[in-house]
Parts: sequence; C-alpha cells; structure tokens
Amino acid sequence: MSRKKEALAVVLIGLGLLILLEPFVGFFTIVALVLLLIGVLGLRRGTMRQGYIFLASGIGLLLLDHIMLLFGIVMISLGWFYIRANKAHRGHKHRTQQGFVRTSQHNRDPWMLQSTSSWHVIGDIDYDLSLAMAEEAETVLYFHGIIGDLDFTIPEEYGVEIEAHVLFGQIGFDSDERSSVQRRQGIWNRVEWKSPNYHNSVQQVKLIIFYVAGDLNIRLSA
Repeated sequence: MSRKKEALAVVLIGLGLLILLEPFVGFFTIVALVLLLIGVLGLRRGTMRQGYIFLASGIGLLLLDHIMLLFGIVMISLGWFYIRANKAHRGHKHRTQQGFVRTSQHNRDPWMLQSTSSWHVIGDIDYDLSLAMAEEAETVLYFHGIIGDLDFTIPEEYGVEIEAHVLFGQIGFDSDERSSVQRRQGIWNRVEWKSPNYHNSVQQVKLIIFYVAGDLNIRLSA
C-alpha cells in the first residue's frame, strides 16, 4: 500500500471512529485513539521514531482525558512487577527499585553487577557487562516498565538466558555468531532464548524484561 493510500485509510478510519464513538466518548478520546492507530501503523512499517511519537501522544492524551485510567495502569503494572520479581529471583537476595523515571548508564567504567528488580514508568538503561564485576555466579536482571530504551552488551563467555516481552516497539538480538537471529519490530514482540553453555558457564546472567512500549537491543559479543 502506498503512503497516500495508507494516509487516506487512516483518515477514513479516524472519521469512522469519530462518527461511531462520539455519542459515548469525548472528542479528545477519539483523537487519542486515532494517534494510537497511526503510531501502531508506523511501527508496523518500520518508521520507529514517528511511531513512538504518535503512540506517546495518543497515550498522553488518553491518560489526560482519563486520569483514573493512568492510576489503574500504574497499579496493575506495579502489582504484576511484585509478583514476577519474587518468581524471577526465587527468594534470593536482590535490589528492588521503583520510580517514575529510571536512568542507568554502565557502559564506560567498571561497575558492580548485582541481581536487581526495577520498575518504572520511563526507563533508559545501558549496560555493558564486559565492564561489570559480578557479586554472584548467577545474576538476575528484571526490568519492568511502561516505556523504555534498553541496551545490553554481554560477553560470549557468559551463560545467558533471555525472557523479553515488548508490546509495542522492537527487540534487536544480535551476535557475532548468530546472524540468523532477526530483529523483531511492530506489535507484541517476544524473545525467549538460553545459550547452550548456560549451565556450564562460570558466570551466568538472566534478563527478564517487560515493557508496554520500548526499544530493546541485546548484543552478545566476543
């Protein structure tokens, strides 16, 4: 479908939503739904930046018009985080972090790697595990949020287990030796993978990631 036809389709769908939903919901809600639709279409055709902008605008407008919906989403997300965090760490000691915005950059200097559970609305995470000094043989990193931009670089000598879910956005999983693994983008992206050497590795790391909208990149490197 050409961009002109796609734009026309979005306009027609938006007008249809306006006609059908106007008696039941407000004008701003309908505009928000149209923006969300444009954002989803943008993600599906690979224009990630524009897709994120429209998605964020639609979500923001929708939440402003339905403030209780925001509280509901936050409470559900936080409750699900507590359930999954306990399961992920299997009762072992770990750090727990909650906050509206989470920014963590460990990609230049040596740093201490600890098992962590982190919940946030907006997250910006960049970890280079080749610079990390792990406290334990097995480290569990669990990140759960609404919107996130996450980058992980993991050396090949690590045993790696990945359980990643991104509802809207993309997951990039790259390796010097695993060129067959494809970048996944669009809606409901999921990656579950365990390296063959996981149980025999001296150092193990398990990544558990869940975001409503996000850009996740994981690189296994020599």
